[in-house]
Amino acid sequence: MIAGDADWDAVVVGAGVAGGSMALILASAGWRVLLVEKSAWPREKVCGCCLSAAAVSALTRIGAESAVQSAAPLDRVVWHFKEKSLSLSLPGGAAILRSNLDAAIVSKAIAAGCEFLPNCCAALFPADSSDPFRTLELRAENQTSKVRAGVVIACDGIGGTLLATEPWARWTISRQSWIGVAATYPSSALPPAEIHMLVAKHGYVGLVNIDDSTDHMAAALDPAACRRAGGPSKLILQILQSCGRDLPESLKSSRLRGAGLLTRRRQTLGGYRVLAIGDACGYVEPFTGEGMAWAVSGAMEIARLLPTPRADWPIDLPQRWRRQYLQIIGHRQRWCRAMRPTMHHPVMAGAAMNIASRFPSLAQSITRAVCRSKENRDDNPGHFHVAPASPGPHARHPGHRHRQPAPRPAGIDA
Repeated sequence: MIAGDADWDAVVVGAGVAGGSMALILASAGWRVLLVEKSAWPREKVCGCCLSAAAVSALTRIGAESAVQSAAPLDRVVWHFKEKSLSLSLPGGAAILRSNLDAAIVSKAIAAGCEFLPNCCAALFPADSSDPFRTLELRAENQTSKVRAGVVIACDGIGGTLLATEPWARWTISRQSWIGVAATYPSSALPPAEIHMLVAKHGYVGLVNIDDSTDHMAAALDPAACRRAGGPSKLILQILQSCGRDLPESLKSSRLRGAGLLTRRRQTLGGYRVLAIGDACGYVEPFTGEGMAWAVSGAMEIARLLPTPRADWPIDLPQRWRRQYLQIIGHRQRWCRAMRPTMHHPVMAGAAMNIASRFPSLAQSITRAVCRSKENRDDNPGHFHVAPASPGPHARHPGHRHRQPAPRPAGIDA
């Protein structure tokens, strides 16, 4: 048992931007929400730490604007290829450590009534269409407990295992997919308010200043080239040197965090009482922070589609969610898909730099299209057509109290 009650309106698995946003939206509408995170809290992720203007706008719309109040503003992206560089305006963005951003969004969700269990793994039992719930097993250290949810939201990213046994949830991974690595390191060498993107033959590296004493690096690398170079650190050094830069001393001794093959997709985005959002739907190598905008937008769209808690499950809901995903988020991803071959091939990258230098207004228009802050809906910020939870006996249960994250999942029966 968890918090004295094993039934929840929604269980959200994964406390990143997508999961925290989903939990915040539903809890704010009165849903009983359990948010589960496999890692100890707070934790860092393999991420570029940049938010596009669209991401900042989306967080404001769900009432999480305080999550980016301490973020460093971003207003420019500088592309580097060999001896060439191109500086483009990128207003309205922000740079913030993912540990700080995710923790701030989760804190807002807790304040709205969400229960949060970090350092806890979730496994999904097979579906039974005669059961109005999905059952999950929660595991922490040597303790286990079963809970039931009216809907399960998978937000555990490209490396998540929640959907491993769902027959509809197989990944299709691109044969040209690269791996991701990231590190945060003490430095003040980078100018503030700028993202620096360095492109070379076998990968690209993004560098950004977080604050007066901290810089952040994220890279997408050809895994075969990594092996030939002797590891990701050596390939990152080659990329930086090809653009006339060296590896910062503090980065050399920093711990690199890695992610698996990045570019992938799921053909189907949901099943019986379970839906995927964020990177759990697919990943297209976002370049300047737009991935987090897609995550928050996905949470908003699913919130609009979900039926009232304890209502019958619409059999066509996964199909409707996929259509909405392709229309709203897939439409935004088209520029990243178009840019990806350029980032992977030096000849194309050099040609693109030459064209952009000759036609800067065209390059600026593409940048605005990729990172635009314009929303597809006309709702006012924070206003969502979310089915509110109707008052019921479970509303008096202690699981609806506002709690702070525990150092490990408390209240799980052995």
